Amino acid sequence: MSYGLLTPDVPLGPFEGAGVTVWSAPGSKAKLHATSSCSYLRSARATELEVRLDAATVDRLCGHCAAYGPRARPGTALAVFLGAVTGVGMLYQLGRYCRADEDTCGDEEVSAAASVLLAASSAGEAERASADSEEEDEDESWEELQAARQVRESVFAEWLDALTSLSRAHHVLGLFPWLRPWADPALQCKTDYLQVLRSRASRLVAADSLVLAAAVSAMEEPDVPADDPAFALLGAPVQARRELVSLWRRWRSKVESSWDHPRELGYLVHHLASGTSSRRKGYDRMLERARELLDGWEAAARSGAAGLGEERLLVARLAESALAPSGSGASVFDRLDEWERGVLTSYTVTVDWEQSAQLSLTVRVPELVAARLQAQPSVLLYETPAQQAPQPQSGPKVPEADEGLRPGVFDDTPVHGRQLLRPEHLRALRTAGADAEQLYAVLGSGTGMEVVTLSVLEQRCAAGWEGVVLAAARDLPDALFRSRLQEETRDAPDRERVWAVPVSDPEQEAFGRSLSAVEGERVLVRLCERHRQAGQALKSLALARSVADLRDLEASGYDDRGTPLRAFVPDVWHGLLAMEQLDLEPFASASHRDWPQGSGLPLGVLASVQVYTTDAFGRYQGRAHSPGCAHRRPYLGVDRQDAMVTLDELLDNEGFDPCSKCGGYAVRRLGDTQVAYYRAAHRLHRILQYSSSHRRTDVTGEAAQTLKELSDLDGQTVKAWFPRREQARQWRHVTSRLRAELRFPASP
Repeated sequence: MSYGLLTPDVPLGPFEGAGVTVWSAPGSKAKLHATSSCSYLRSARATELEVRLDAATVDRLCGHCAAYGPRARPGTALAVFLGAVTGVGMLYQLGRYCRADEDTCGDEEVSAAASVLLAASSAGEAERASADSEEEDEDESWEELQAARQVRESVFAEWLDALTSLSRAHHVLGLFPWLRPWADPALQCKTDYLQVLRSRASRLVAADSLVLAAAVSAMEEPDVPADDPAFALLGAPVQARRELVSLWRRWRSKVESSWDHPRELGYLVHHLASGTSSRRKGYDRMLERARELLDGWEAAARSGAAGLGEERLLVARLAESALAPSGSGASVFDRLDEWERGVLTSYTVTVDWEQSAQLSLTVRVPELVAARLQAQPSVLLYETPAQQAPQPQSGPKVPEADEGLRPGVFDDTPVHGRQLLRPEHLRALRTAGADAEQLYAVLGSGTGMEVVTLSVLEQRCAAGWEGVVLAAARDLPDALFRSRLQEETRDAPDRERVWAVPVSDPEQEAFGRSLSAVEGERVLVRLCERHRQAGQALKSLALARSVADLRDLEASGYDDRGTPLRAFVPDVWHGLLAMEQLDLEPFASASHRDWPQGSGLPLGVLASVQVYTTDAFGRYQGRAHSPGCAHRRPYLGVDRQDAMVTLDELLDNEGFDPCSKCGGYAVRRLGDTQVAYYRAAHRLHRILQYSSSHRRTDVTGEAAQTLKELSDLDGQTVKAWFPRREQARQWRHVTSRLRAELRFPASP
């Protein structure tokens, strides 16, 4: 495959002068290379250079690197521009389908195929078979028909590829309008050849077949003669009716989705005889009667189309749902069935690319065809044109200053120079790279600063949201995460362990640490380091932590393979959520059903901790599961099907019925202050349990020191642990009562 090469005459527009990184061998006239691994760079003393992108730089690129252009930072407008123009982008598309090649079917071959196909449509397969007296003649006729059908498939495939190629070229020009004057000659050549291919394809399809197909699609299910003696071989009337209705549905499906004439579908009657020996009495009569049914259905469709001779003008444009990139490189036009392709080649009046970068086809079709086009699901949206005179164009359209994808749309300029996002910008970004689906920090005029996924951003822009991109996850500075990565690299003794060792003694410093955000970072690095994704995962985690409700991070769409579009690797959820459960006994009252030994301590700063579960209030059948439970879903994470409550709401919720395996919920990882209070509450709870269970008033020196430490809290700690004053008073009341009731060992 020969790619379109980036040449000095290609207009760079606002990207001219942008800084790019190249490699070069020594010498002022040495070729420039996009990567240091280029096979044409054979010097051992290659140097990395920062140069300005202009015609002189492009002219010095080696032939291999000119096919893709110099490298730019992913996610920037320059990277999108180079990706859309080079490789298999616009430059490659402009050189395709401009003229016939050695594989193209010529006019003579098309005319010969059309005569065979149209004769088959008018005569029908059954009549041709009866007219051929010799078996050799019948085989020869069948081979001619198959060869003609192959020609038709080849011509339609070339027309569809040419339409796709022209559509892709116009799409790029819509993003970068300064290229249009330069590309106009090649576009005109492609447009003229597309018209030639459309004219050839229209000769290979009978227009009356398309109208009949539309009439058949509008027919109701007919009454079938299940009691006819000819169908006795099918069994009882109930069975016969089922088989005949199946024949009707099969025939209707074939007719309405194909460009073949209904007369050519007589072979469908043999499905009735499936499993029946041809030697049985009445076999031939059954097939003959079935053919009569097909003829009757065709006659009914023909009579239904006879009185609708009016024509309508429709304008076909790509539906919004079809504009999203598929991810596999397939064209949206591949989703058109045979019938719709035949309609477009037979009834197209004009093809317009002037008003929009997207395809606009004007077709003049019979009423039946128009009704079906507007009713059936399709990648094309068919509308009646507005009843107004077209505005004359005084000249070529001059691009506005902010039109197209330019520097400043993404995070490649200072923030004050950012431009408003538009849906076409995001479609171009998704097309440019596989890692486009990630988290983005954005600023909206009515929503403020927030973190969203690309899928959510696309939905908002389509709904009229106005805002700018501040940064993508991959563009966060590496220096923010270098220390964490280096710390995990130095932690050699515990390097094989991913999950922390459980600590049940609150007197140990590590108690509750497994619930912390810092531990979430450590676990994430351990899980991702073997895939070399730790750096990007930490960046995604940093942005995801600012999302108020983690359910907003759910996958918002699917690619054409049915794979969810996720903004980060699944292991990031372990950095956001602690899949283990908190021991809430210190905060439960003595009457609690699960913790009768509870101390009733205030939740304090833990009251607002988010809890995610499948069923927080026992509203659904089955038990509640955490986001990491294998009983829940095959993928990790939360979405809108999950419930989010606070720890305060969950504590006294009697309807909560947790899974015995996972505990029923996961909590959003705790901050340092929350972990410190969680440990302090458990330390105080242990003293309370000791004094009540042993009925003793004397305590050890260690317990006395702990109680003194938990009683004499400084003002800053009290304010951090207890958002409300009554919580602080409750804590002081418990500690004061203990100090009054317990006997402490005498000081030495």
